[in-house]
Amino acid sequence: MSIATKITNRGLRKLRLLWYKKKLNARDKNLMIFGKVIIKDTANIRIGNNCRFNDYVFLHGGGGLVIDDDVTISAFSKILTLSYNTDDWESNYKSKEHIGKKVYIGPGAWIGADCTILPGVELNGKGIIVAAGSVVNKSFNEDFILIGGNPAKILKRYSQER
Repeated sequence: MSIATKITNRGLRKLRLLWYKKKLNARDKNLMIFGKVIIKDTANIRIGNNCRFNDYVFLHGGGGLVIDDDVTISAFSKILTLSYNTDDWESNYKSKEHIGKKVYIGPGAWIGADCTILPGVELNGKGIIVAAGSVVNKSFNEDFILIGGNPAKILKRYSQER
């Protein structure tokens, strides 16, 4: 790879990061983005300080998305805030109207690679780890737990006492 190509790639990464920070209103929040990230409905997304998004993370803010401080979202993970309205599916199966449900990711969470967080989920505890490949369809309120599986359940509790 030539020096010119390296400089161009570095410049494009910086421009992309500036664009993401502007769209997410996160200019002064030490947001780090490693690779390409897909973000929809940015007006409904709030990002905390010191967050990290890795390659091919997908964030959909249509129903409202709050990501608290010090959150890491690993490669290929998806956070969805919109879903089809299935309350009256017989009437809606053709039109497939969407309903939004807010998602909250608590401080210090680590979302492992290739996870899916579904609409309405709240990870209210501090330091929650979501194991790679998990599908989270319900909320968790405890601090310092490891959740995983499909559907996600508590796999481990980390003690703060040493």
